[in-house]
Amino acid sequence: MALPKGFKEFLVKGFILASLFVLIQLITMGLVAKTTLPGNLKLFAMDDLAEAAIFMLAIFIGLNRDKILKIKSYSVGIKTRISSAALVILGLSVYFAYKIFLITNIGLTASHIYSLTIIEYLLLFITLFFLISLVFGFKFCKDFFKEFKAGIFYVLTGTIVVYSLTREFQKLWVYLSGFVGNSIHYLLGLIGTSYLYYVRDLPIISFNGFTIGVAQTCSGIDSVLLFTGLYLGILAWDWKLINKKKAIAVYFPALFGVFVLDIIRIFLLILIGAYVSESFALHTFHTNAASFLFIIYFALFWKFSYNWMKIKNK
Repeated sequence: MALPKGFKEFLVKGFILASLFVLIQLITMGLVAKTTLPGNLKLFAMDDLAEAAIFMLAIFIGLNRDKILKIKSYSVGIKTRISSAALVILGLSVYFAYKIFLITNIGLTASHIYSLTIIEYLLLFITLFFLISLVFGFKFCKDFFKEFKAGIFYVLTGTIVVYSLTREFQKLWVYLSGFVGNSIHYLLGLIGTSYLYYVRDLPIISFNGFTIGVAQTCSGIDSVLLFTGLYLGILAWDWKLINKKKAIAVYFPALFGVFVLDIIRIFLLILIGAYVSESFALHTFHTNAASFLFIIYFALFWKFSYNWMKIKNK
């Protein structure tokens, strides 16, 4: 079945938006490294927050399938493109200037961490809005909000709830990180000399002068939660077409595959850090590889499992 023109345009622009987002990270990774606050001054884990948002967006899209398929085609004028691009650049400039201010006034930052963090995220989300407007246009953003304002509110509320539950669930990371650390240690031992030791409960792996800790973000828990969210979202999208028993049966082996993918990702990160670039491994690869590998894995999984899960017409 051919997809409606507006929906196809929506998908293409969504891909362009994701590509621009990654490109901006690549360009600004040096500034990000220089302006990252100490761990004790980070109120939110951005990776977890983004995954919680994706979790809710997947469900939102699934539950609003009929309306989203009917999204109209929107043209974006050159003036809108230019003004949005200028605002993105301005927003990024103000955001990083603010981050430099925070890092150079660490005492002030520690004393007013909550209010200053709110300002930081507000600047970040305003810049993200300008980026969305650059790709989709102001009119699309206005109409989309008008049509789905209730759903957007639930997404924002759900993101906070899922983020909070995720942080609680991540307390299990100690058990999974140990398994991940030992698995990677074994794989590295096949190609060289690897060292594995523990600092409290944190597995530390050293290979060819490159050392990392397998913290909770590397334990596989985040990927498990993200996979579950997207899986539920697509099931909601095609709920009437899916055999529920088959959907449950295939979920658990697929979830194990997500865990294996996480081990492969960290293994590749260590190889890149040891043989290519430590900075690239810890910033660009660490930030983006999980998303890219996960998307590829999920796309392949759905391609080969969807037809099997569909209810067969008699």
